[in-house]
Amino acid sequence: MAKPEITVPTKIRESTRFYPYFKDCVGAIDGTHILAMVPTKKAPSYRNRKGDISQNVLAACNFDLEFMYVLSGWEGSAHDSKVLNDALTRNTNRLPVPEEIESAEEVVEEINDDDNAEVLTTQEQQREYANEWRETIASNMWTDSLENAT
Repeated sequence: MAKPEITVPTKIRESTRFYPYFKDCVGAIDGTHILAMVPTKKAPSYRNRKGDISQNVLAACNFDLEFMYVLSGWEGSAHDSKVLNDALTRNTNRLPVPEEIESAEEVVEEINDDDNAEVLTTQEQQREYANEWRETIASNMWTDSLENAT
């Protein structure tokens, strides 16, 4: 398996389409069910929601499509969130998650200090700004329509 890297992949860094959304992303993670053969006593716990006897397998890969982490062996009936929680909290073979060097709020504060421009830090602030913008456009359209009608 490949070693985790902290740098932004070239494919993301050089793309105006992907960079704003995936600049902090280090890879992708997903789960799948692999058919399994288990003793009859254990079969009920390995039966997934579709009725098959399977293992719930979690895998993470980087942007070069190299597997960074694989956790197998969970019963097919186990929920994905339980498998992910186990991968994040294990004593050994833990899913490597890079630590953030500085928080997003600190970066936004630095930008605010440098540019003296308004930067919306939270999704709630962005939503409020968008709603105000929509209301302004709607009121301007209404005013224009009234002026054109008379």
